[in-house]
Order: sequence, then C-alpha cells, then structure tokens
Amino acid sequence: MQTLESLGLFGLFCICFISSSLYPLGSEVFVSFFATLDYPLFLVWSVATIGNTLGSLSTYAIGYWGENFILAKHFTKPKNFEKYLVFVGKYGFIGAFFSFLPFLGDIFAFVLGATRYPFLKATFFIFLGKGLRYYLLIYLTKVFYF
Repeated sequence: MQTLESLGLFGLFCICFISSSLYPLGSEVFVSFFATLDYPLFLVWSVATIGNTLGSLSTYAIGYWGENFILAKHFTKPKNFEKYLVFVGKYGFIGAFFSFLPFLGDIFAFVLGATRYPFLKATFFIFLGKGLRYYLLIYLTKVFYF
C-alpha cells in the first residue's frame, strides 16, 4: 500500500480504471484506503468514479468495435442477437447502471457496446451507478473508520 500511496490519486485512478476494464481487480479496498488518508473525500470519490467509468467505457469500446468478431464467434443464429438488441434497447440503462457489479458489470458494458447502445446514455448511467456505489462506500468507510 505504501507504493500505491506514493502514487497518490493517480494511483487510485489507475486502480479504478483497471478494475473496471476486463481485468478483474477490486477497487473498493483501495477507495476505502484512500478515504482514510488526508485527501478530500470529494476528490477521492471523483477520481475513483471517473477512473472506473472510463474503464467500463473501454470495455464498451471493445464490444462496439469487436461486434463482427463477437457475432461470428458466439451468435451463429442472427435471431439470437436480435433478441439481445431488443432487450438492450428497452432495458440497457439498467445494465449500464449496474455495471459496477463484479464480473457481470464487464459483461453489461461489453454487450452495451456490441449492441450499439447510445454512448451518452451508457456513459450517464454507468457514471451514475459507479458514483453511487463509491459514495456509499466512502460514507460507510467514514462512519466505521473515523
């Protein structure tokens, strides 16, 4: 943790970004740790939320630009993919909001990209979900640690 602490908020940003991309890593421990340091809590929340949101958007981009590969490899029947398109069209905002969930969140972001869910809508709901999660995490850390 001393090395991460020496990197400061940049280190927190990197951890949050990586943990929200396709590489599994829990950012919650690091965010809680940084909330106990002398950094302003709003700054910790902002850096963690932005880093985690950008990580999910990188997974969205992989789905968006890897669509042909995904279709050819996993959806031999176009009807199956059409079902996903209809579902994501109606309920994609829920998947975007819950993209903070471990493992499932990466799948949600990936499918949103592959189905061409509107980028700004995805960004808004991903940011909202991740921001709320980190707010609650920092609040609970503050209540139980301080």
